[in-house]
Amino acid sequence: MNTKTDFHRRLKNQREHFHQDLLYRFLNPPERDLVKSIFKGFHIYESNPLSEYARVYVTDIEQKPAFKMKTLRSTYQDSNLSHRDVLGALMHLGIERDTFGDIFITDTHIYIQVVEEILQVFLDLHQIKQDFIYFESIELLPNEIKEKSETVTLFLDSLRVDALVSKAFNIPREDVKGLIDQEKVKINYFPVQKYTVLLKPYDIISVRGYGRIILTDDMGTSKSLKVRIKCELLR
Repeated sequence: MNTKTDFHRRLKNQREHFHQDLLYRFLNPPERDLVKSIFKGFHIYESNPLSEYARVYVTDIEQKPAFKMKTLRSTYQDSNLSHRDVLGALMHLGIERDTFGDIFITDTHIYIQVVEEILQVFLDLHQIKQDFIYFESIELLPNEIKEKSETVTLFLDSLRVDALVSKAFNIPREDVKGLIDQEKVKINYFPVQKYTVLLKPYDIISVRGYGRIILTDDMGTSKSLKVRIKCELLR
């Protein structure tokens, strides 16, 4: 399992034996924070600091880094096509998660940034579910991307991770525990260790095969003493 501890250990080893510039694949925010903490005093560049997943370049001299990535775009027809459908298609090809950045799905297009060295693998993807896909390289992502997502208000017995996942995706509680045991549920990009972990606003919960939940607001309790929260669902 690729844990925060494993990643931290690898970074410390690279820091101790640093002899050339380092270009990391796409890292999530906690991983990028670790890079910054380990390589204090170095010049650290991010391909897009505002993205969830970004490439990171570490060097001991100030320079303009080459992130060696390509931006891809494809149209699609299936109005039900979701973030998890695209992610699932990529993972089915055996593509590692750190070889591509955020997946953006608007009402008309799919956008994704990928590492340059395996570009052809992404270009060879021509079907997601029953929809025909054809990725083409473009220069940059659009300045504004309005993604397909839904905002929902949920009423829960508690803010335990198993309670939220069960309610958000309509999964039996016992099945959620099975997903956690199989390391398919992550909070803020790292696998959940216990069913009883309590969540807080702005936590990001990813459930493999189902989608992602972002807690956007804790709205207190209802008259029936249920915890009321607002979430953004990206399926």
